[in-house]
Amino acid sequence: MVFYFSGTGNSRWVAETLAVRLDDKAVSVTDVDGDAAWLEMRKDERLGFVFPVYAWGMPEFFESFINKMRVKNVGYVYFVCTCGDDTGKTREQFISVAGRKGWKVSSGYSVRMPNTYVCLPGFDVDKPELVRTKRENAERRVEWIAERVMSCVDGEFDVFPGAVPWLKSRVVRPLFNKLLITSRPFKVTDKCVKCGKCAKVCPAKNIRMGKRPVWEDKCLGCLRCYHSCPVNAVQFGPFTKGKGQYLFEK
Repeated sequence: MVFYFSGTGNSRWVAETLAVRLDDKAVSVTDVDGDAAWLEMRKDERLGFVFPVYAWGMPEFFESFINKMRVKNVGYVYFVCTCGDDTGKTREQFISVAGRKGWKVSSGYSVRMPNTYVCLPGFDVDKPELVRTKRENAERRVEWIAERVMSCVDGEFDVFPGAVPWLKSRVVRPLFNKLLITSRPFKVTDKCVKCGKCAKVCPAKNIRMGKRPVWEDKCLGCLRCYHSCPVNAVQFGPFTKGKGQYLFEK
């Protein structure tokens, strides 16, 4: 079983590609009640987790989902995290979360995918040429990861932490989660056509439609609403003005 979360489609593609190569099943965590995520597995089964890196760490709600899971007969556990550039201390975080459940993590990998974070100055989506390059490299990378997982390699962690990972994950990340995983800055401009797509695609069901979209207080920080708006009317305060959009297209 491959459990995954995806905001703009990068991690979904990785999870679904792995599931096909491993003759397994990919399940979005937003389609599963964490309290009901009870599994009884065979010892020869693989338990995989695919998720995006948010501020050099695992998304908080994804960690919460794992904490609520109840799995019997856990065997081979692996993870794959997608990132625009680097992962910080994501590897150590995942191993720690799994360890508190008594799980041994056998392997872990990172895959560079097109960047989607646009909510701070200096952050924007990648240029089309870089998107193509990352996608081409990711296809080869995921094929290789599937081979490694199929072979049940043990103790292999091919994850790119980047520079000063401790500072990014231990100092910047808590501030980011506290201040920037929020719905408050979201708004729509006068370009909004009231199509309701932002509300439809929100994995947290955090947007309700009135005369205009209204964001509530269950935001996951995935930016699916922003990237899915057909007229680029969804904005995160002043920070996303003039910035691009990206959704994974097969």
